[in-house]
Amino acid sequence: MASRLLRLFSLCLLGAATPCLLAQAPPGYKTYENKTAPLQFFYPVAYQEVPLPPTELVLVAKFLMKDRPLELKKVSDQLYKAVEQQLEVYRFDLPAATTGAGGAGDTDKEPASNQPTSVREAMEAQNRVTSWEQFVKRFANWNLDEDPRKPGNYALTFKGEWPYRDTKPVGYLVKRQESSTIYGAYGFSLSPCQKMLQGHVQKMAGSLEIAEEDSGAETEAAIAKLYAGGKFRAVEFRKTARLALAKGWKAVDTENYLIVHHSKNTGLINKIAREIEAMRALYTELFPPTGAMDKLSVVRVCRTQDEYRQYGGPAGTGGYWHPGNEELVFYDYSYTMKTLDRDERKAMGGRILTDDDSLLVLYHEAFHQYIHYAVGEVAPHDWFNEGYGDYFSGAVIANNTGRVLRVDPSSWRIHLAKDMCEYGEGFVPLAEILKAERAVFYNPARIRFFYAGAWSFVYFLKNSKEVAANAQWSKILQTYFDGVKQGYQAELSKLGEAPNLQQKQVAAFAARKQALDKTLEGLDLTELERVWRKWIVDMKDPWPSQRKKHK
Repeated sequence: MASRLLRLFSLCLLGAATPCLLAQAPPGYKTYENKTAPLQFFYPVAYQEVPLPPTELVLVAKFLMKDRPLELKKVSDQLYKAVEQQLEVYRFDLPAATTGAGGAGDTDKEPASNQPTSVREAMEAQNRVTSWEQFVKRFANWNLDEDPRKPGNYALTFKGEWPYRDTKPVGYLVKRQESSTIYGAYGFSLSPCQKMLQGHVQKMAGSLEIAEEDSGAETEAAIAKLYAGGKFRAVEFRKTARLALAKGWKAVDTENYLIVHHSKNTGLINKIAREIEAMRALYTELFPPTGAMDKLSVVRVCRTQDEYRQYGGPAGTGGYWHPGNEELVFYDYSYTMKTLDRDERKAMGGRILTDDDSLLVLYHEAFHQYIHYAVGEVAPHDWFNEGYGDYFSGAVIANNTGRVLRVDPSSWRIHLAKDMCEYGEGFVPLAEILKAERAVFYNPARIRFFYAGAWSFVYFLKNSKEVAANAQWSKILQTYFDGVKQGYQAELSKLGEAPNLQQKQVAAFAARKQALDKTLEGLDLTELERVWRKWIVDMKDPWPSQRKKHK
């Protein structure tokens, strides 16, 4: 119960030359360095800046305490990570007053023409704040109690259930306003650090100044100079991403990606830059896109698993592609290995994390990013999307040519897939794998079996002699992909010139269903499952010593 409450609480925390206006930072503080930010301020040196997702429209900056305070040394790691001491700076503008018909407050319903047309637009609309009341809704799990002696200063008290009596989550917020701009700072910690937190928030909020309009001109000019040669496309996207870099983060350009990283592992970053383009070439060869692939995405490489989690990495994942933020996010596995304590290493059962693990995740998630745009911002069924993602995770790329030589089995899936097919451990029937919608496929109790089943089925279709000799089976993957791609365009054509996101999602569902129905038409799934299952049992295991023993 306590563990579940801690996980829930961690989701409740939000988000999750200096202009002359700003005084010199006092001892123990330093000046915020992003000259293009709408606010200038100083913050405690005990904290480090962490990046914000690109769809965050209210937070200006976020900081986490670098080292655990003495007051929290006896707190468990689980509790501390659930309520890491943090500071946020925020800013938003109130709308201009309007009167008469069509003015603010006339309707709560969004006009059809203003409804989002993409996941990105939907996230930005959800994050947009235009009133103090709307901003306060972000603190749904907290009571905000204003100090009558200090207007604009609020103590935050957690309203939810909490399993610990002596160590509770606390928060503090300061609100300031100039004309139609509301801004300030807030933070969270555990009760032993309440006084410290309040002092940090108040001092940081007291230093806040609205930035001058041209304060970031020099930085913007320097970034523009990087792209003056015209070598790269999507220049404005690249500029925006570089301007938003948190302190200590760097960026590397490739033809189709911007790699944003906080890693000291130069060899890994160089390899990512080279190999992601090699994988892109393979994706394009196998899955020709519907139209021009003019979208660019960020590849974000966090330094450690903890940093990945702090940025928003879902629990139990090693990486993810986010269509709204247009980012592919994972972390440096080899560096993370160096940070693990004895208990964490023991829990891994002797397994060692290396750069190969980082690249495995890259190949998988980069496929999701590519396929999302190749078929028109629609995701195929998860058996195809995740099965192929895991398939590509086994890619082997030549060092001398930068081309994909072959695709080996997935080291993360092969042993469970064999156990499922040989011993029936968690076995998911083929029909269930193919027809599963997202809620079923990602059910926490069975997700690993669906992943292993999807990978093994795709790998079987790509490599089995039995499949190659069967006219129907050999066309399954291509028939499905073409069906989704063509079906989605056909469904969109029924919706007019500017369909909104909800209409697109309905069209995507219809296209997926039609594609699967066409793919399965006339197939003997019972026989296909029998041959697939036997083939997985018989296939060579490159890592037999890593498979658990069965009695």
